[in-house]
Formats: sequence, structure tokens, C-alpha cells
Amino acid sequence: MLSPRFEEALAFAARRHTGQVRHNTGTPYVSHLLATCAIVLEEGGDETVAIGALLHDVLEDQPTSRSELRDAFGDDVYRIVHDCTDADADERTRLTWWERKRAHLGRMAAASDESLLVIAADKVCGLQSLVDDLHRFGPALFEHSTRTADELLWNYRSVTDLLAGRLGERPVIGRLRRLVAEFATLAVTPRR
Repeated sequence: MLSPRFEEALAFAARRHTGQVRHNTGTPYVSHLLATCAIVLEEGGDETVAIGALLHDVLEDQPTSRSELRDAFGDDVYRIVHDCTDADADERTRLTWWERKRAHLGRMAAASDESLLVIAADKVCGLQSLVDDLHRFGPALFEHSTRTADELLWNYRSVTDLLAGRLGERPVIGRLRRLVAEFATLAVTPRR
């Protein structure tokens, strides 16, 4: 059962991400947080992990301090959100995409299974949206993107391999593998 603490986290996430929309579609960003949380719950995550899923982008995307997050939701939720964050909002301008992704992969290797479950659910949701956009817009989607399909594919494959090695072949990992394969088929031009 979910307690009022879950409701508080949902309201906190909705407020922090107000006005933020998904790339390419204009869909309110909270849809991503809800979908990530739903996968976590379906995979057996408890309330603390579900709250971590709702808040997993709050340090990365919004001006929220680590102490504010810890004070509001405790050390366990803080740890999950910290493990999911590739960089705080202010660090995103100082580190390159490659630096952030490589450092995050290194930190993921030591993360808890609860954190990895949120990361896996997040990647499924993000990659599903990207695959949906590829069906809508085709590979032209990358003409205005800051990342190439090959760069994104490297990241998704690296994360999937790490997650599978730690979490085993559970349903969320199977979904992620299928989405990576579909993304590769739709977005990456075969090399000659």
C-alpha cells in the first residue's frame, strides 16, 4: 500500500516539473515520471523505490538542492535519486555529455539494486518515447538533435549491459533490450 508520503512525493515532483515538457511532443514531463514509477511498482519496487522513481530527475532537471531532497524524503530516497542523476542542474553546463555518461556508468556499477531498478525503468520510458518519435518523424529526428543516433545507441547499450549484469534478466531488462534493438533498426544507418 502507498501512504501519504507517496502523495507528497507526487505533488513535489509535479510542482518541480511544472512547465517542463517531453522532447518533440510537448507532452507534460510528469507523464515520464508517472510511467517510470509505474514500471518500478510493476517490477515489485516498494514505496521508497516508487518515490525515488517519481523524483529521479529532480536534481538533474530542476533547481533542487541535495539537502532539500534529503530533508523532505529521507536518506533512502535521496540515495536512489542521487544514483539516478548523471549531473546536477548546475553541473550540466560544466561537463560534456560524454563525461557525464561515462561517470554515471561508473557510479551505477556501485549503486543499489533499488537504484538500478529506477534507472532501468527510466531508460525503458525514455527509449520508448524516442522509438515512438522515430516512428513519427523518422531518422530526420536527429537533424536537430544534440546527440547522434550512434552516441545514444552506445549509451543505451552500455547501460543495458550493466543493468542486466546486476539485475539479471527480469521483465524490465527484456523490455529495454527489445527497445534498444528497435532503436538500432530505426535510427542507425548500416555501415558499409
